Amino acid sequence: MKAKVLTYGSPTLRKHAEDVSDFSSELVKNLFDTLAVEGGIGLAAPQIGVLQRVFIISTEPLADDDSSVESFKRVVINPEITEVSKEISMYNEGCLSIPELFEMVERPKSIRVRYFDENMNEICRQIDGIEARIFQHEYDHLEGILFVDRISPIRKAIIANKLKRLHRISKNAKRG
Repeated sequence: MKAKVLTYGSPTLRKHAEDVSDFSSELVKNLFDTLAVEGGIGLAAPQIGVLQRVFIISTEPLADDDSSVESFKRVVINPEITEVSKEISMYNEGCLSIPELFEMVERPKSIRVRYFDENMNEICRQIDGIEARIFQHEYDHLEGILFVDRISPIRKAIIANKLKRLHRISKNAKRG
């Protein structure tokens, strides 16, 4: 079932998500259903109002456009980033919770991670490229961090009016 994606200005997006102790496959189904309708490549539980440390990744839309991108779907539960590379990369990021806004974001190029999959198997691995980028973006959502928090102060000042408008829209939607 598709869930409503919270947008910039929602206080839930700034809260730290709690570890999952009782995994719900229904939550994952809702995340994938919502992602399919919204057209993104990743979605974290807090973005649909659930403060649990769960996110999903689906590179299918990217793989459809670029044959060099591996197509996969991944469920990530209680993730940890245990190591980051010194080498960084820049990428034009967007977010379903901040519609129609894309900004260049600097992140570590590769990361070592630990998490549980949908079968509660522990996974420890090194990831890089677009998967590392998406993982870090979605991980930030679990920490209450949005990609606009990672852009330069100058760029943030330039987009301040767009962010204020999104915040107003979010407030008005909450009232309605």
